[in-house]
Amino acid sequence: MDLSHRIDALEKLFTAREPEVLAFVPEEGRFDRLRQDAEALENKFPNRDQRPAIYGTLIGVKDIFHVDGFPTRAGSQLPPDILTGPESDAVSRLKAAGALIVGKTVTTEFAYFAPGPTRNPHNPAHTPGGSSSGSAAGVAVGLCEIALGTQTIGSVNRPAAFCGVVGYKPSYDRIPRAGLFPFPHRWIM
Repeated sequence: MDLSHRIDALEKLFTAREPEVLAFVPEEGRFDRLRQDAEALENKFPNRDQRPAIYGTLIGVKDIFHVDGFPTRAGSQLPPDILTGPESDAVSRLKAAGALIVGKTVTTEFAYFAPGPTRNPHNPAHTPGGSSSGSAAGVAVGLCEIALGTQTIGSVNRPAAFCGVVGYKPSYDRIPRAGLFPFPHRWIM
């Protein structure tokens, strides 16, 4: 299936499921942007044999990673210009490997405090877990194939378990943290 058909299918699924689950930070023109990104990716790699490893993979990015062209709010009501920064190394590497960024996923406030609006995709009356709630819920309903999350205590494993998906937490510092909204260790009691 070519990328334009994948984006069309994603848009239909998004229209059906995202209003129930609320996994993604709202974005005007999401699918126009995705179609442009997909076309640019197809033009960059016209030869199927030379496409990178995760060519066309749909990725959700927790809203504490900086992504060029997206505001970072870290689940807060602060103006996004306060939290700006250069694109995350992890996101840049995913893009270089051929990923398509679906958008920012909902997180608890500052990946630690008040929960966001995300609902458990299997039972809206249950929590999706946190803080990487939007990332796990988005994967669970197929709005993205992979999603970035972060974990200090259980912020990947818990939402993954609650939403019925795999959560992988690599060793500390294995994934570069540059371009990531920092979690001050002094907040941990």
